[in-house]
Amino acid sequence: MHQSMAAGDVRPQNNNVLPFDTACKIADLSRSTMYRLINAGRGPRVLKLSERRVGVRRDDLDAWLAGRERDATG
Repeated sequence: MHQSMAAGDVRPQNNNVLPFDTACKIADLSRSTMYRLINAGRGPRVLKLSERRVGVRRDDLDAWLAGRERDATG
């Protein structure tokens, strides 16, 4: 089944939800650093999965990482 793409989209959306630890590994950040960034409003959007678990959509993580790369180079 094909996902529909809006005009201007470069790739299909990937809304897979990653466990928080996986998102930290992909970002190459410790849990405490990632939480500090999120609490400061400078981290990726997180989803509350249950009372004690959070996750991050893959697209949100990728966009956040791309923004950090742009900030670092530009």
